[in-house]
Amino acid sequence: MSHIKKYLASFTIFSAGLLASGSLLAAPKNLPSLEEAAKNLGKTGFQGLVFAARGDKVLLEKSFGAIKDSKQTFRFASITKQMTAILVMQEVEAGKLQLDQPLGAYWPDYPNVQARNATIRQLLTHYSGLYNEMVNPAVHMMDANSGDDIQKFATGLCAGPVTAAPGSKFDYNNCDYIVLGALLEKINKQSFLSLLQQRIFAPAGMSTASYYTAALPDSKQHIHGTLGGKPEPEVNLASYGPAGSSFGTLKDLYAFDLAFIQGKYLPAKSREVMVKPNNVGGALGVWSYPFRASDAHSQVMIIERQGWIAGVRILNLVDLQSQSILIMVSTNGDLDLSQTWANKGPAAEMLRALLGTQ
Repeated sequence: MSHIKKYLASFTIFSAGLLASGSLLAAPKNLPSLEEAAKNLGKTGFQGLVFAARGDKVLLEKSFGAIKDSKQTFRFASITKQMTAILVMQEVEAGKLQLDQPLGAYWPDYPNVQARNATIRQLLTHYSGLYNEMVNPAVHMMDANSGDDIQKFATGLCAGPVTAAPGSKFDYNNCDYIVLGALLEKINKQSFLSLLQQRIFAPAGMSTASYYTAALPDSKQHIHGTLGGKPEPEVNLASYGPAGSSFGTLKDLYAFDLAFIQGKYLPAKSREVMVKPNNVGGALGVWSYPFRASDAHSQVMIIERQGWIAGVRILNLVDLQSQSILIMVSTNGDLDLSQTWANKGPAAEMLRALLGTQ
């Protein structure tokens, strides 16, 4: 599917830009208000939801286009990877996992012998070299297997031929997180869904969040989007598992961000390890980069997680220090949301406005 290729290209551009650029573009001196920024966003034809908050204070909540109710449920897509990374970091905190130990230390009979050499950190940062299931996008179509059995997916398709030696090459890959989810199940002797419910949803108060399965498939009442100017194709959302099968409302995603900020998931030191960027901005389940709100402001470290499946794209931005949160949910699957790090793209003005709000 062409949207997957574009997705991979956006991460390549993101990484190359951070590596080549010593500083970010200077932002305008005169910052718009959040309302003005939202109005300007609407003029671009943006379709979807925009939400901004500072800690527990909601500053903006607007919908554009066909979405009339911000309480509608939508797929969180790859924001699920951040949740999986948090669960992994909880195991690291508990001493059950070590980031720089290989997968084989915890899963000695993993079917692909070469893949056993990939470390937990390499899986979290997409440097594992695992087989990339996205080369076969039909696996996520509605006529494919449900994908409910994470162990089967992890030891079957994801145990296919490795694409590179561990640590040698960045390759954005859902299998990294499907294997991590399966490992979490083995360690805890619980389903991944129960781990999500107990350790992610419940502590945050994500009352309507859940996880797509064959028994709980996509719903017509959930937000859907377009791709290539046409209604998005039907996608088997259950097949993404720990890499992308969670869903909920804006309220749920906001609650997740607050819980992450407030330390409900991880102690400060473990969270610091999780969000520390490598030389191209990649961290553990998220991306981290400096963002300049204005000429007068010092750079702010932004924690970013994107999600994209078919016609729905999500951009989730957090500043831990000021507890600022910006969420954008686009129903245009072709809209590029990957340029915020360079002070460009649909979210840049919104983020500058939010960070400049007192």
